[in-house]
Amino acid sequence: MNDLETANALMNSGQTEEGLDLLKEVLKKADDGTRYKAGMIYQEYGFIDEAQAVYGALLRRHPNNSNLLVQMSEILIDKGEENQAIDYLQMIHSLDENYLSAQLLLADLYQLQGLDEVAENKLLGALKMAPHEPVLLFALGEFYLSIGEPHEAVRYYKQVLNASVLAHENVALKLAEALSLCGEFEQASLYYQKGLKQGKTLDGLFGYAVTAARLHKFKTTIQTLEELKALDPGYSTLYPVLAHAYEHEGDLNAALKTVEEGLIEDQYNERLYSEAGKLAAKLHDWKKAAHYYQAWFEEDPENLEALTRLVEIQSQQENYEDIIQLLDNQLFADPMLTWFLATAYNKTENVELAERTMNCALQPFRKILSFCRNTENFFGS
Repeated sequence: MNDLETANALMNSGQTEEGLDLLKEVLKKADDGTRYKAGMIYQEYGFIDEAQAVYGALLRRHPNNSNLLVQMSEILIDKGEENQAIDYLQMIHSLDENYLSAQLLLADLYQLQGLDEVAENKLLGALKMAPHEPVLLFALGEFYLSIGEPHEAVRYYKQVLNASVLAHENVALKLAEALSLCGEFEQASLYYQKGLKQGKTLDGLFGYAVTAARLHKFKTTIQTLEELKALDPGYSTLYPVLAHAYEHEGDLNAALKTVEEGLIEDQYNERLYSEAGKLAAKLHDWKKAAHYYQAWFEEDPENLEALTRLVEIQSQQENYEDIIQLLDNQLFADPMLTWFLATAYNKTENVELAERTMNCALQPFRKILSFCRNTENFFGS
């Protein structure tokens, strides 16, 4: 084992300081090939400033070396210096063996800057040079999926579905996602099953469950999302979908329990509060329904839907004092809330306040009626 291999082994085993010290010694007497390998070790373990210094020195002696240009651009990307990375990548000649790799990186960088058309042109230009290159075809599939053109993505993913060089990418799951976004749920379901046999991912399981729900296969949705929940309870988007599946299967208690589990994982999720209130109301658990609608309203005090549902529950339970506490001294554009407040005043024998509040609620309608009458008189004269 030479000194470079020893340094790498030391850093890999957690003896970072010893490895760095040895690398410094190696660089004192190293040839350019050894220096390049030392730079890659620095880069691999996250010492990007040290790697940049090594590559920079080598580039001064070998300014057209495409390996160095690619490595330096990757470091600059890590450092957030995208424009400088683009400059290095554009130096790679079209006949160079690293040209296609450079075009892929450039496409990523241009897309990161919001220049989707430029990124697309880079990928399509590279594909003209290597029309059957699986990595380029896959990159185009990824590009079109990311910009919301799933039909185009499907076309490219299908071409590389069985490409051995992309076995680590699980193309079947990518194709399934694109097909689902196209509304091709039956096909998507088949590819989700194929992809999940190849390797389960959290997003893959979620996508398969949602697709199954689109096909009204709610038992499959439940089974898949329960598996996802066991793998990662913090995957909070699963809970409303799983709750809806249980609801479609007629198990309201399981649906409510699911939403409540979701709120434990994500206590600021307004959608889960809304679902919890709705399900509790369907179960006639009015106290719990009011609790969740109250929590929803507290999360978003501007949300009139949350407030209206809460007031409806309180009115149903004849909790008129609670309604007054919620709505008193506030003006609402929604006349329904004003009517609830006036009713609550009336039920608590605050007749004068009830009349005053009802007048406020009717005022906009009186203005509209007056306008209509004046308009009628004008045209009738």
